[in-house]
Amino acid sequence: MWLDRLEREHDNLRAALQWALEGGRAETALRLGIALERFWVVRGHRNEGLAFLERALVESAEVATDLRAKALLAAARLAFIQSHYDQGEALAQESLALFRELGDRRGIALSLDRLGMAAWRRGDFRAARVLMEEDLALFREVGDQDRVAWSFFTLGLLNNKQGEYTRACALFEKSLTLFRELGNKRGIAASLTQLAGTLFVSQGDQAMIYPLLEEGLSLDREVGDKEGMAVASLLLGWVALKQGDIATARSRVEESLTLYREMEHVEGMAEALSMLGKVEAARGDYAFARTLYKESLAMAQEIGDKELIASGLEGLASVVAVQGELAWATRLWGTAEALREAIGAPVQPIERADYEQAVATARDHLGKETFASAWAEGRAMTAEQVLTTGERAIHPHHSQQNQRLLK
Repeated sequence: MWLDRLEREHDNLRAALQWALEGGRAETALRLGIALERFWVVRGHRNEGLAFLERALVESAEVATDLRAKALLAAARLAFIQSHYDQGEALAQESLALFRELGDRRGIALSLDRLGMAAWRRGDFRAARVLMEEDLALFREVGDQDRVAWSFFTLGLLNNKQGEYTRACALFEKSLTLFRELGNKRGIAASLTQLAGTLFVSQGDQAMIYPLLEEGLSLDREVGDKEGMAVASLLLGWVALKQGDIATARSRVEESLTLYREMEHVEGMAEALSMLGKVEAARGDYAFARTLYKESLAMAQEIGDKELIASGLEGLASVVAVQGELAWATRLWGTAEALREAIGAPVQPIERADYEQAVATARDHLGKETFASAWAEGRAMTAEQVLTTGERAIHPHHSQQNQRLLK
């Protein structure tokens, strides 16, 4: 109800924010920005909110420390959600220093939570886990149940990425129980969706997936949480694809991509484009699938999300292998494997059978020795290197033209 009300008043709020900034009312500007953070996040006005807070922070050197610390934290959250990880990390570091100075344990915990997300996005899962467990302990100490629930949730996500599926499910069950007690609909929806996702990728109880996703999606729609709707739609598309319902898969994934585009959510767009690549490959349109994977990879590289890069390379490899470019496919798989080992994120069980079959086919066609040397070459390459080698090998002239254009 309140989110709808804020949405209706959004132009008035914008006018008030502008008035505060232009009139040198730094404190008012920051207070308003901090208060609007959740609205901006949930309803997808992330870039606008971040731009406002950045301006307000520049013009507010003289405000009280606690106000500045809270504003930095709000800006850090908006930066992370928009996949600006370096900027988010710098803002969170600055807020952490101020909260430590103030002895504000809740603020310290929130800053650590943001820094944990930064470490995760860099692919440093070990550091992320340490930071997240530290913030969970602090939230428990100060008795902030809502944040305890969100900490369980983010630790669940991390365990899922690392292939610790049983532990991930247990953490999502914990966050779900707490969110239900608190009546936090957005938290309930997020927990339901990720619990469904974990069961799906780990090939757990498949009968539970649809009921969990449907409940999650209806709560997201009730709250108007764009990101929640996008995540649930993407997952429903993936489930439909695995069940062979390509038409539903396509419309669900496109729905998700549209929502991510509206929010200018780069990581989400990259994930949705990659999933659309899977859908098009299943339809047999390999040329289009290849374009989608490359577009997704460009975004994943831009934000430095190593796990997304690895899965994108694997998707592209399976497509170019079908197109007969087996040596390149093998190098792509090699690069992806080295990336996964470096960050500790294994191939998901749901993908393993298709992955192993595609790799085995390439090995049979190339012969063991050629295959092994191509795989080793790939393992020694960066994503940038392996992507350009394949293109060069097939379109030497085309590639030189591209190189000139890029320069």
